[in-house]
Amino acid sequence: MKKLFILVTICCISVFSAQAEFKLGVKAGVNLAKASFNTETINPDNFTGFQAGLIAEFTLPVIGLGMDAAALYSQQGLKFKDYNFEEKDGALDIPVNIKYKFGLISDLGAYLTAGPYASFKLHGDNADIVIDNVIHTFERKSFGAGLNFGFGIRLGAHMQIGANYQFGLTDNYKSFIDQPNSSSYQESEGKIRIWSLSAAYFF
Repeated sequence: MKKLFILVTICCISVFSAQAEFKLGVKAGVNLAKASFNTETINPDNFTGFQAGLIAEFTLPVIGLGMDAAALYSQQGLKFKDYNFEEKDGALDIPVNIKYKFGLISDLGAYLTAGPYASFKLHGDNADIVIDNVIHTFERKSFGAGLNFGFGIRLGAHMQIGANYQFGLTDNYKSFIDQPNSSSYQESEGKIRIWSLSAAYFF
C-alpha cells in the first residue's frame, strides 16, 4: 500500500506540475472520527478532534482540473461514552487528490476531490478498557492508508470551505483480549472512518 501511494503521488505531480497554476496555503478543521471493528462487541462512539497543516494546489488552466496535496496533523482516537473512556491519538495525514473546480456565480465556485491518503502515527499509547467484564487492550498501528472523497465551495481566489470523507482501507487499531484465569485469547482489528469540515486559505 505504501508503494502504491508513492507511485500515484509521483505520477500525479509529474502530469500536472508542468502546466499547472500552483498555490500554497494553510488548512484547519474539525474531525469526526469513528473506528469500525470486525466484532460486534467493540462499538466505539464518535470521537471529535481537529486537523491543521499545509496544503498545495495545482490547477490546469481553462478546464479547472488539477490536484491538491496536504500534510496535516490529524487528531483522532477512540471514545466509549458508556465507559467514560477516551484515548487521543495523533497522526500525520498526507492526502493526494484529483481536484475539479468549476464556477457558480461571480466569485463563488465549487470543487470535487477524490484520491488516496497515507497516515503515519505520531503519538498514541496502548489503552486498556473493561467492556462486559473483559479487559480489552487497544493498540494504534503506525501506518494506515485509504481513500478520500470531498466537496466544497470556493470564495474568491483565496478561500475554500469543504467537507471530506476519509475511508480507511487498512487496519488502524488492534484490540487484544486476555481474560484473567482463562486460556482464551482473541484479537480484532478496526479501521477509521473520518468526516471532516475544514477551511483552507491560499496565498
